[in-house]
Amino acid sequence: MGKDVDWPGRGPTWLGVPALVVAVVGGLGLAEISHRQGFSRDLLTNGTETVASSVQVDVRRGGISNPEVVFRTTDGREIRTALADAHVNGDEGMADGQQTPRPGTRYAAPLTIVYRPSDPSVALALVDAGEWVADQHTARRGKWMMTGGLAVTLIALAGLSRGARRRGLAWWQWYTAAPPTGAD
Repeated sequence: MGKDVDWPGRGPTWLGVPALVVAVVGGLGLAEISHRQGFSRDLLTNGTETVASSVQVDVRRGGISNPEVVFRTTDGREIRTALADAHVNGDEGMADGQQTPRPGTRYAAPLTIVYRPSDPSVALALVDAGEWVADQHTARRGKWMMTGGLAVTLIALAGLSRGARRRGLAWWQWYTAAPPTGAD
């Protein structure tokens, strides 16, 4: 755009669009933490605790992921499954590949897990379930991001609407009309 373009709506747009992005990210974060907390509460309330007989983690570039456990259910079946909602963290000094976690690390043996008796393949480390249920900061941050982002977006939208009406545009035309140039 040249210097002679007069576009009064760009200020509220530059404010409103990032605020809307913040609101969406906050809403998605709030939905994610709500799901994890509900899942963890369900397992802690209705699940069965046991100790995993074997734990393997996938080590890539100094970080671990995909903890896989082997445990026996109360009826004696041996189950091999990946832990749900595992907390990915770093464990420097380990070579890449499937390995047993070092003693003293988050998923080191003896690892207490909680599993769903109706579907034993759904399991979660007890420490992860406790942390997800206790986490109040993430939910609060998501609420603030969503509320603040929506408030700023509404303020910017009001500014756009007011400016458009002042220029004589109907409410449905403010976003389709080309900006006036200085030559008009």
